[in-house]
Amino acid sequence: MELQVTKNQGKPHVILYRRDDSTTTWMHADDFFVMHDLSHFAIEKTLGYTEAFMGMLNRGMDIKEFESREKRLQLTIAPEAVFAENMANLFLMEIVQGNLEDFNQTLGQSFKSMGKELNPPVLLDHEIHSIRDYLRKLIDDWKNLEMGKTLILSFLFLTK
Repeated sequence: MELQVTKNQGKPHVILYRRDDSTTTWMHADDFFVMHDLSHFAIEKTLGYTEAFMGMLNRGMDIKEFESREKRLQLTIAPEAVFAENMANLFLMEIVQGNLEDFNQTLGQSFKSMGKELNPPVLLDHEIHSIRDYLRKLIDDWKNLEMGKTLILSFLFLTK
């Protein structure tokens, strides 16, 4: 699958996913949603997730289904997708506020506060550092991208 993010000035950016079967799904987005999708990309690619956000889109889900709260509540969400969503928000928070002292502890607390029945994943130190580094690189690439240009990223789905 390919993620294409086109940077626009004076109008919303465009996030387009080209699935492995060559079909596409896309949406207009502000800077926050671009960085949120880049966070998902960094997490899911680094951890080899195939059932999270990118996997759902690759299997045919329309990205616009995530815009509607009613539609989101009706979705069948795999554990990987729940993990990735929570981590995406935490890693983005780190971009703004600095690294968390104990990422896994904070992740666990976020699951408890949401009342999730799933036990959150425990990431190894090298996984946390790899995701942080990759996300910072992706965000730098996005910030340095010229207006009207497109950032293109490839996501290879490997069977587990």
